[in-house]
Amino acid sequence: MELRTGSIFSFRPEIGIHANFFPRVSLKPSQKPTVFDSRRPCARSLCPKYKFLGQRLTRLIAVLLTSALVLSACVTESTGGLPGPAPKEDRVQAQLDLARGYMENRDWMRAKAPLQRALRIDPASVEAHVLFGVLYQAENESALAEEHFTRALRSSPRDPQALMNYGGFLYAQERYEESLAPLELLVEDTVYRGRPQAFESLGLAYLQVEDLAEAEASFRRALELNFRLPRSNLELARLLFDRGDVGGANEHFFLYNRVGRPSARSTCLGLKIAIANKDTDQEARYRLSLKNLFADQAEQCLKTL
Repeated sequence: MELRTGSIFSFRPEIGIHANFFPRVSLKPSQKPTVFDSRRPCARSLCPKYKFLGQRLTRLIAVLLTSALVLSACVTESTGGLPGPAPKEDRVQAQLDLARGYMENRDWMRAKAPLQRALRIDPASVEAHVLFGVLYQAENESALAEEHFTRALRSSPRDPQALMNYGGFLYAQERYEESLAPLELLVEDTVYRGRPQAFESLGLAYLQVEDLAEAEASFRRALELNFRLPRSNLELARLLFDRGDVGGANEHFFLYNRVGRPSARSTCLGLKIAIANKDTDQEARYRLSLKNLFADQAEQCLKTL
């Protein structure tokens, strides 16, 4: 039964009966109103009227009380009691949001409790396992981190966040050959928003295993998707310079300088390109930058000239 606010009847016997319910008795001025007294017999003509009115009043009170009880039961059924539990997905997401907030502040210990609660609600939650993996990686608990990454991938083998983080974990562990598999699977996901960065990570892994052709192809693919990636431009410029393509190296080094910050590696490469281009002004500038900004690595760079 659907009720609107304010529609619940409030039974008040003293005012709930309309005055027009009782029949009016016309009295002559000389007549006094007859007062009914149950202790003495009434006039024969008035007793039936009082008896009739009492019966009607009793029936009306009974009907009103019954209606009030029915309405009360309907309200209790539709609005009473505690609300039911939220859907499982909402409860898990609430815990994950809480954990992510702690992790953004690098509060690893406080992040563990909501992640544990999320896994109690849904033991197969991919995101909870990925966040646990990232957390344990930050705490240098490599075995626990890998356990959670692999459990996430068992639940969802193509989950992009699980693949990206597991590939990054293996790369950080210097397990470069192993990192190729999740990264190669990740770059096949054409709707993944981080696909340019995934190609860049794949290129870095190929560099470590000395597969220069695949590394170059990966960096080029990353820049086709996002030409403003500093690391891809720098690595591709270095690969092209080492291959003797000074013009191509110069192009990508120029793009790197537009979007990236100077580093010892980039300054050293800039010096090499300036020397190859016989640009003495640029050569002097890069030599000065090496000396003033990266003095501890300047000597190592100069040995490679």
